[in-house]
Amino acid sequence: MVRTLYPGAAAMDLYPALLKIVRILLSEDDDVRTPELLLGLVIEATGADRGFIVVREGGSYEQRFAVRFDRATISDEERRFSRGLVRQAIETRQIVRLSREADAPRFALIESLEASGASSVLVVPLAHGGEVYGTVYVEHGTRGAGDEALRFVAEFADLAGLFLKRAIEREALRRRTQSLERDLFARHDFQGIVAQDPRMIALLKTIAQVADADATVLIRGETGTGKELVARALHVNSRRRGKPCVTLHTSALPGTVLESELFGHVRGAFTGADRDRVGRVASAQGGTLFLDEVAEIAPDVQAKLLRFLQFGEIQRVGSDRTERVDVRVIAATHQDLPALVEAGRFRRDLYFRLKVIELEIPPLRARAGDIPLLVDHFLRASWKRPGEQPRW
Repeated sequence: MVRTLYPGAAAMDLYPALLKIVRILLSEDDDVRTPELLLGLVIEATGADRGFIVVREGGSYEQRFAVRFDRATISDEERRFSRGLVRQAIETRQIVRLSREADAPRFALIESLEASGASSVLVVPLAHGGEVYGTVYVEHGTRGAGDEALRFVAEFADLAGLFLKRAIEREALRRRTQSLERDLFARHDFQGIVAQDPRMIALLKTIAQVADADATVLIRGETGTGKELVARALHVNSRRRGKPCVTLHTSALPGTVLESELFGHVRGAFTGADRDRVGRVASAQGGTLFLDEVAEIAPDVQAKLLRFLQFGEIQRVGSDRTERVDVRVIAATHQDLPALVEAGRFRRDLYFRLKVIELEIPPLRARAGDIPLLVDHFLRASWKRPGEQPRW
């Protein structure tokens, strides 16, 4: 069947355009199957100048997708539409069509139509499951819309109703997620961690949730993933933030030295101990102790660390006196601790004491979307010209 889509148009076959829309709707490629592409096909087929998908949200009407015929971008001024016509189409569940020629008195009263210079407008309800949730809103410029343009847009609305509803829901979810992420970064200090990858955002949310707990935390992640940043973020977002956050890199120290570093020693405890020394645990009193590469701790020191975690007590090397301490412990490792436990190289009871809360940092290769953010962050951090905006 040959149909004319708008006055003055050459006769054309309607079905190829509809068939193309159907093929896109059936595609599994989300890069192809987009509301903007579908709306662009409607505009092209009907000879329209611009088109929108408008949805009802509570008591208001919001534009979600917008396309112009002659260019890829559309300005804020060109996004104006008649909420009154949208309301009429949704509430009556009927197509609304106005033309400057046939409906001159009403047309002249609609500010958005006068501003755009449109000659006609079609507003077609979008429905799914008996619910009218929005409209397809199409404006024609110098060429008004013919009857077949109206039928074409109506066919499109019927075919794409479910797809567009789901696309709108995904868009709404994306907006809510972005809003929550902005709020998350506004309310918490993540110590310079920048991320947009969903797994990293989930990790930051967990940090925010567990930061104020006193439970021990085990951070797992490859070298260079930012385990110490996560530990500091846990500390600064906790009630202990006004107290010390003390770090000890355990892999660099042999067992005898590590015990003294952790718990301190008294004068004469060993050769060279010419004075009493406070250890890292006592130095962190009231705050947080971060033990990096905890898998490297020697077995005899593991036993003393376990006692500290169980009872909140320490003994300095060379002393019989027990000291009470209030310190939260955060540990980190890049190694497979469960495998070390099974191999007998790490105490099982200590492992479970450390992993009351367990956080895993995904490697950068698994979150490539964060790379541009990190590049921008490090370039800004290294910019050496005060008062000038970074340029690259």
